[in-house]
Amino acid sequence: MNQLLASIARSHRNLAGALLRQVGLYPGQELLLMRLWNRDHQPQGDLVTALRLEASTVTKMLKRMEAQGFVTRHRPPDNQRIVIVSLSDKGRELQGEVEELWRELEQAAVGSMTPSELGRTLDVLRHLEAGLAEAQASREPRPSPSETE
Repeated sequence: MNQLLASIARSHRNLAGALLRQVGLYPGQELLLMRLWNRDHQPQGDLVTALRLEASTVTKMLKRMEAQGFVTRHRPPDNQRIVIVSLSDKGRELQGEVEELWRELEQAAVGSMTPSELGRTLDVLRHLEAGLAEAQASREPRPSPSETE
């Protein structure tokens, strides 16, 4: 089963990458953009949490996206400890194209399924996701009592 899940994830990521390259994005960048399309001007830390990635990974992603002209970053004058990430006009303009590419990706993945098959598949995937999230949470280091005081 693990090999099948890894193979599906790899195939999905490869196709997503091919589709996203058409609009100048790398896999993962569209997820960050989707967060900003939903709510612009977010603290970088909120994006790290929402995407469940390492802070250094998001920083590298944002540097690349800023260089491409999709986002801007700035520190507010009243709080220099945070970085606010905002969409540029170029980043805003990608929304329709990316949403269409995601529909194409979804069609490739599940387009041949009946509604019943799709429903069962989604139930199984949600169950897998919950189990993996629970297993990961149980393995994350917990702060010692001295760290929480």
